[in-house]
Amino acid sequence: MQSILFLISLVILHKILIVESQACKQKPYNVVCYLASWSVYREGRGSFNVSYVIPTYCTHLVYTFAGLGLNGGLDSLDHYNDINVNSLHRQLEGYERIVGLKEENPCLKVMLAVGGWNEGSEKYSLMAETEESRMDFADHALKYLAHFGFDGLDLDWEYPTMRGGIPEDKENFILLLKTLRDKFQRRKKLLSVAIGGSPGIIQAAYDLTAMCEVLDFINLMAYDYGLKNIASVDAPLYPEPTTKSESADGAIAFIRQSGCPMSKINLGIPTRAKTYTLRTGVKGDLRTGIAVQGPGRAGPYTKNAGTLGYNELCEMVKEGKWDTKLLNNVKVKVGFHGDQWVTYDDGETTTAKAMYAKEKGLGGVMFWTIDTDDYHGDCHNEAYPMVRAANRVFGYIR
Repeated sequence: MQSILFLISLVILHKILIVESQACKQKPYNVVCYLASWSVYREGRGSFNVSYVIPTYCTHLVYTFAGLGLNGGLDSLDHYNDINVNSLHRQLEGYERIVGLKEENPCLKVMLAVGGWNEGSEKYSLMAETEESRMDFADHALKYLAHFGFDGLDLDWEYPTMRGGIPEDKENFILLLKTLRDKFQRRKKLLSVAIGGSPGIIQAAYDLTAMCEVLDFINLMAYDYGLKNIASVDAPLYPEPTTKSESADGAIAFIRQSGCPMSKINLGIPTRAKTYTLRTGVKGDLRTGIAVQGPGRAGPYTKNAGTLGYNELCEMVKEGKWDTKLLNNVKVKVGFHGDQWVTYDDGETTTAKAMYAKEKGLGGVMFWTIDTDDYHGDCHNEAYPMVRAANRVFGYIR
């Protein structure tokens, strides 16, 4: 009997040691992958399915977006897609399927983002205004995350003090984050925010010193720097001389002055291009500063004038219709075809930006969004060339 008990004890101990050996080790750099939930509705090769995600390519996967309900708590913005438990189409159970990716990669952290540009700012300003409303939101958020199995919350309020907000938002945002941290800490839920990439927005909207004390990390939206009236780069790593653009490096330098640990900042990289239609009579070329008459024509998948997914653009470039060039001084690419002018990132510029993140001691990189990377590998010999580029720089894949 004693020998049997001894053998059982050895088996149990062996299993414990295996579990401990398989415990997730924190990777030195984050690869935060946002997923646009609405990408499931795109047409043809552009229609994204959660099954296309390669869970080992991301340290954090962020599902966008939830919003604020009338009760001031978290709520799905698309119940049909996110929570549709009666659906005969499994791809429409977004929450369940994305959280289920942890079965393939137990070390993956799956988070839910709340907010976004289309949600506006005023309702978040109202929610953060009183202690009672902040507490109600935090209580509901924790229950919501736990119910659906998310590992944390990414708060994307665009932006405190702006777009219907009030000056007190800057302080109230900190109080909200502290309330969330107090609620989340015991349950080990992650808390992050996405912030605008312009130093002007950062200064007006955020108390960075206080934020960095309570957040796990900050996702810097280091894009949308392009101008409307002339062809200009959208996500330059450094200022572009002709248009005197803002840049990711300028935002990082500004954040550094706050004393926020650089290891809490993830550098945002867009997987979509910004496009322009050149002014009538203007000859296209690869210079910045060219006169434009408006946004570029919409693509076949995203159908949004002024932008193209990288998966859309790379197909056009592959057909040989576009002239393209790397602007090495700002680490972005530009291109033109007829009256269309484009600025974009790809695997080459992503490599440069990931190397920059390492050199500056940042926490890692963030992709907005993986569903417009070349996830089918139609233009390259591999899927997700941009996300893979960052993984290679960080030593996660060869």
